[in-house]
Amino acid sequence: MEDGYATARSTRATTPLVGTADYAPTLPYPVAALGDLLGPAVERMADVIGVPCAMAAQSVLATAALASQAHANVHLDGRIYPLSLYLLTVACSGDRKSAVDHIALQAVRDWERQQWIAYDKHLKAHRAAMSLTAKSPTSKKSAQLALDAQPEPVQPRLLTAEPTIEGLVKSLCHGLPSMGLFSDEGGQFLGGSTMSKDNMIKAITHLSTLWDGSPIDRSRAMAGESLRAYDRRLSMHLMLQPRMADRLLQDVDIKDQGILGRCLISWPERLVGQRLYKAIDLTRDPKVLLYQQRIAALMQKPWSRHKDGGLNPATLELSPRAREAWIAIHDTIECESGEFGELVNVQAAAGKAAANVLRMAGVMAVVEESTVLEDMHIQRASTLMDYYLAENQRLTEQEPLNKLRAEADCLLRWLIKKNWSPFRLRDLTRNGPRFARKSTRHTFELLLQLVAHNWLDNDGDIFEVRHVPTK
Repeated sequence: MEDGYATARSTRATTPLVGTADYAPTLPYPVAALGDLLGPAVERMADVIGVPCAMAAQSVLATAALASQAHANVHLDGRIYPLSLYLLTVACSGDRKSAVDHIALQAVRDWERQQWIAYDKHLKAHRAAMSLTAKSPTSKKSAQLALDAQPEPVQPRLLTAEPTIEGLVKSLCHGLPSMGLFSDEGGQFLGGSTMSKDNMIKAITHLSTLWDGSPIDRSRAMAGESLRAYDRRLSMHLMLQPRMADRLLQDVDIKDQGILGRCLISWPERLVGQRLYKAIDLTRDPKVLLYQQRIAALMQKPWSRHKDGGLNPATLELSPRAREAWIAIHDTIECESGEFGELVNVQAAAGKAAANVLRMAGVMAVVEESTVLEDMHIQRASTLMDYYLAENQRLTEQEPLNKLRAEADCLLRWLIKKNWSPFRLRDLTRNGPRFARKSTRHTFELLLQLVAHNWLDNDGDIFEVRHVPTK
């Protein structure tokens, strides 16, 4: 597991960057570790839509977790590990987040649409029956008993994009016991009332509890507002804008609550300027079709449920070799989380890494129709976890967002595009881009940033972009 960390450290040390944050270059996503069904679908989506493999993989893995979480739990030494996954993907506007999510979730949305059609029919029939019962010449007590015996159909809300945390909890208790919080504009959820300072800790606590698979327990003085529900499942995939993600990664309160440690985070490289149109219909692509057919089959498969409405997932046990491999992975992560270990600065993510390995392995086993967690599932999930831990290191060990560096980066690109010859400060204050002409002091600070990062040479009051030929 150390190769990914070493790669992150070496690229960080050798690449001078100026930008919204001093982040090292992204690591390649280990698509092959997703297996022969999910992996090829990810590659096709990434290639045709024009997104990084990491972005497509996040959408596909999150969808697979949503489709699998109601069907199985991983059991190990009396411990139960749900298959729910929380994923965060960082991308800018125009990076085609919605396009890839649309394809990845197509089978899920088709299933949910059919459930809503059936719900409307059942609701109309239920209300008609209630109307007849109310008008029947029976006693009020008998009529009430008849009404109580025919509860109203449950709304089949599987996907939700921007709920309040209270609304999400109520939906899980009174609606479907398995849900997905999926949004290609995650700021609508994190930036809304749910994540205001007053409600943030409560919301994070609920999200952490749902990830753990713990019972929902809410006590209220008002009648009908108290809730208790068992065996509910939530998978989450939020796509965030860079500034929102940077704020999230640097927020001390959020860090202290441990929610980020439960999340699988990816901030892929941008491909703007490289995405040439490809005349391919992904809805007819064999590899994507195979993936969607499997997701559709999992959605159509009935959920086993307890009498109280909670899920009753099947048990996924580890084979002897898988068990041995996972224990070795668990112990390696634990040792590397110590004071002098490679994971000391990402202890929150490392603390949940072994559990996430089991969850991802379980999701891949369910998708691949395996009733046992084999060694290959654990090894592949471990490879994925290597990526997420290295990505977590890359993002959390860097300096936070800095507006001055962001403008310095923009100025550098302007200078390169204009192919400026050696220039003086006054040349820039007179003829430079508007954002660099706020004041002489501001312009000078931008130049100092570029000099400090070795993008500009200077000799007295003369500056020159490195590696750019003079006119």
